Amino acid sequence: MSFHSRSAISFGQLLNTLSVELVDGAPVEAALAVVRAHFEADVVVLEIERRGREAELFLSAADGVVCDAPALAELQAGLRSVYASSNADDTHYGLRLFRATDHASLSQDDCAVAEVLVAHIARALELAARIDGSAVEKSLYSDALDRLNVGVILVDQSGRLCSVSALAERFLASRDGIQAQLGRLRATSASEDRLLQSAIRDAISGDGIGVSRGISLTKESGARTLGVMVRPMAGRRPGAVARAVVYVRDCDVAPEVESEFVRQIFDLTPAEAAVTRRLTSGLSLEDAATSLDISRNTARAHLRSIFSKSGISRQTELVRLVLNSAALLGETKHHPA
Repeated sequence: MSFHSRSAISFGQLLNTLSVELVDGAPVEAALAVVRAHFEADVVVLEIERRGREAELFLSAADGVVCDAPALAELQAGLRSVYASSNADDTHYGLRLFRATDHASLSQDDCAVAEVLVAHIARALELAARIDGSAVEKSLYSDALDRLNVGVILVDQSGRLCSVSALAERFLASRDGIQAQLGRLRATSASEDRLLQSAIRDAISGDGIGVSRGISLTKESGARTLGVMVRPMAGRRPGAVARAVVYVRDCDVAPEVESEFVRQIFDLTPAEAAVTRRLTSGLSLEDAATSLDISRNTARAHLRSIFSKSGISRQTELVRLVLNSAALLGETKHHPA
């Protein structure tokens, strides 16, 4: 086919523009407006039909042209058009170009170019969906680890930071046991830093098969320590930048679960959930009663009912049960232990 007035350069620019528009998440209609301008068309329609779902229609019309889904049949009768289609991952993409009858007809070359474009649009939309899905998945994983009070740091082959979760950012910013210096992860204690650097080297060594190591880092601000686990990246893809992952957990920070989530998960009354929440945060039964302004006998009665509903018989079992439950994944707050 020949491009006539459309040079190979302009066609390449069109493909690049479409890729940028669609992969970056711009509205489909914006990409169709680019296609319409390229073909000097009056209307461009993209139909996306996924298996088992109702077809979606996206339209771009020139100024002054009224175009909606019910009018498509009338448009096909009154305008010259070409149709091109492509299939990807059980999804059918159909691209139709309309031009008014008083304008030049759409040619065979136009049809051939449309075939290339619809395949390109299909690939760009599929890629955008995968990127969006990956971003959502990454955000969910990061959020879950933050709620469990676990900071995540990824390092590359040279030991430089390449990704840091929100909670890990806070750990590094405090410079209390661990910090970032010149783009690298360092312990604030010189002797412990040698252990940390050795663990990172072990994790990134070899052909993606490193060694996992756990380290305790001293905090100047508290009696407890930072627990650090350094591991090689599992399932690392060729060309991936991250080579090791560093998990950081502050032993001085205890999650405080919300009473409502405890109540929902363990089928407790609001009063029982309030007692459970305080026992989980480290209070004794007497302190929990004082905190709730109830008598010790009332607190004991609540505890017996909690034991009965949970199938346990000891307070330590209750704490372990709650801290191993999904209650921690709710809207939790963190307080010093």
